Amino acid sequence: MDKRFLNYDDWQDTADTLHLFLQMAGKVKLERSYKRPQWAHVRLDTTIEGIGTGIIPAEDCNFEIYFNLARHHVDVQNSLGTRVRIPLLDGLSVAAFHRELMASLDTIGTPTAINTTPQEFYDPVPFEQDTKHHSYDRDTVELFLANLQFAYRSLAGFLAPMRGKVDMPAFWFGTMDLSGNVFSGQPAPYTGTDAIGRNCFDEKFCEFGFWPGDTKWDAPSFYALPYPFVADIGSYGSLLAPRKAKFLAEESEFVFRLEDAFAAPDPQQAVEEFCRSSFAVLQRVDRWKDLDWITEPLTYGS
Repeated sequence: MDKRFLNYDDWQDTADTLHLFLQMAGKVKLERSYKRPQWAHVRLDTTIEGIGTGIIPAEDCNFEIYFNLARHHVDVQNSLGTRVRIPLLDGLSVAAFHRELMASLDTIGTPTAINTTPQEFYDPVPFEQDTKHHSYDRDTVELFLANLQFAYRSLAGFLAPMRGKVDMPAFWFGTMDLSGNVFSGQPAPYTGTDAIGRNCFDEKFCEFGFWPGDTKWDAPSFYALPYPFVADIGSYGSLLAPRKAKFLAEESEFVFRLEDAFAAPDPQQAVEEFCRSSFAVLQRVDRWKDLDWITEPLTYGS
């Protein structure tokens, strides 16, 4: 397997441009999709060649927006067979892509107005005004896609056997990460007032994911984020594995760098070990009521 990776600083210009492109598609899905708990309706699908919205309902037909990151174009198409293709090219600015995407939606008969302010992004210039983000390096995008493919395999291997309500790995356009969730089924009301948190945090769960880094954390990493948030794991830190996995108290999350996963003899096994040990620590700190059933082994093949 390809064990190359990119620190965020190595491809920030392209990462930020691609992130903002994907945000526009995510916001179209947000406007059109039926609402689901924990913002599940805004998750983007990952495929072997890229990232897409999946089916979005519209008045007279369904449509989708698909970013082919292996062949470097975006397809905007409806279920009646109308399709517009937008090439992904170096020099294509966020403002120009916004114009092309909105025009494409008009062409296929699904015009959609979106909030053009970037979500959870450090530089919130409205899409239609952003001409400074215009970088697209094919090689780095393809490597990012390869890292996402590895992350999907690794996270899915841990999440798949869990019983109860589980979200398998999908892409979040706000934070540019790939993640899935294991839910406890126990209510845990959120005390904050922000719209994102209010609609996300309503029961005990743990999110397991991968993100490519950002302006605050340069290293692409896997993470486990429990809710309710955990401030201290005490002596249970000794249960974390592999050895380079950490708990960041200030972020209330467990982290394991992609670089350290790739340095392991079996990278996928290392990521799954990180997920299992983080979950085990969480259960020592705050054991879920139905834990034994949630983790009861599956019986396929027996």
